[in-house]
Amino acid sequence: MKSEVELLRKNVRDLQEQLRNCHIRIKELTNELFDRRNKDKNLEQTFRKNEGTWAENPDAFHIKDNKDE
Repeated sequence: MKSEVELLRKNVRDLQEQLRNCHIRIKELTNELFDRRNKDKNLEQTFRKNEGTWAENPDAFHIKDNKDE
């Protein structure tokens, strides 16, 4: 009987730990989703503000200028 109670207590402790870890992960994912939505919203607003204008791509260093062509 005593070993059964100890086993059940251990199971409860393990389940509580898993639940706590799940809550932490849910919070991390929720924050990541919120950050991505804000980033996408800011990009969309910037695009609409600059619609119809040319914007340089600072990450396009791999594109070569073809001045000879």
